[in-house]
Amino acid sequence: MLEVLAGGLQSTIQDVGRPGYLATGMPPSGPADRFALGIANLLVGNDPGERYLVGRRPGAAGVEVLLSGLGLRVRAETVIAVSGADLAPTLNGQPLAMWQSVRVRPDDEVLFRRARSGARAYLAVAGGIDVPLFAGSRATNVRAFVGGVEGRALKPGDLLRTFPPRRAIGELEGRRLRPDLLPVFGHRWRVRVVLGPQDDLFLPESIDAFLRHDWELSSTSDRMGCRYIGPALEFKPRPAYLVEQAGADPSNIVDDTIPVGGIQVPGGVEPIVLHVDGPSLGGYAKIATVISADLGKVGQTRPGQVTSFQAVSTDAAVLALRELEQSIAETSITST
Repeated sequence: MLEVLAGGLQSTIQDVGRPGYLATGMPPSGPADRFALGIANLLVGNDPGERYLVGRRPGAAGVEVLLSGLGLRVRAETVIAVSGADLAPTLNGQPLAMWQSVRVRPDDEVLFRRARSGARAYLAVAGGIDVPLFAGSRATNVRAFVGGVEGRALKPGDLLRTFPPRRAIGELEGRRLRPDLLPVFGHRWRVRVVLGPQDDLFLPESIDAFLRHDWELSSTSDRMGCRYIGPALEFKPRPAYLVEQAGADPSNIVDDTIPVGGIQVPGGVEPIVLHVDGPSLGGYAKIATVISADLGKVGQTRPGQVTSFQAVSTDAAVLALRELEQSIAETSITST
């Protein structure tokens, strides 16, 4: 069991999420960085879940920590692992090793101080966090008030109970991610996209500008949508049927489904990547869609950092997701 001493900017319970409900308006939620949460769970012997955004096994629930501030007190001996962004985590005031499992004991305190690289860290605990299921998942969606602890971010006084570990604590201590798989969180990001589904409404030179320009992440970004600052993108002359059915604004379309990672461009300015808590329908043209394997890069980008978008084929997107899922496996873990 863990006691929350401080909730930080926003710390939520997440598993791989609840896909299959977009038709009802419910986004999948889950981790902004699938790889980081999956590895943290593996390190402590938990089920990492399956097939990001489409799998039916959500795996064990952990804590997603945004930027800084989460403080926890250990109430019972267990094993934890911290992965993802480097938020200067400490254990009893001393640096806490990341990407490896660490034994903790009653009254130990874990604190995430500040972001040194990346935006979101993940804490997994042996057995996984025990909160109620909603639609087959424990993932929190704070806008819908579902999942996690009462559908909200963590706050002081919350008690996070855990399920029994699947393996003995002594067997889990000291496990770590293979060094060759450690991600690098820099200050510039290259994010792969598949053009569309409405790229045909944009001028060719605007598509070229979208792919050539460096885009700065706005501070008005969250798990629902990540807004990027850059040049205006212009549209082709508007077909009469769209004027009649969706209005004269060149970015408007008849309401259309939004894939997770879809990049809509309201008014032709500040493209918005709709992330894991994003809406299922929208009336703005989408110039491209972030591939599922790179959603973690978007989730780890801090406001003010720069991103460039690279167009790839759907085949390349499928291959990248397959490689991501294959890397979240026991073969990626070593023992000391």
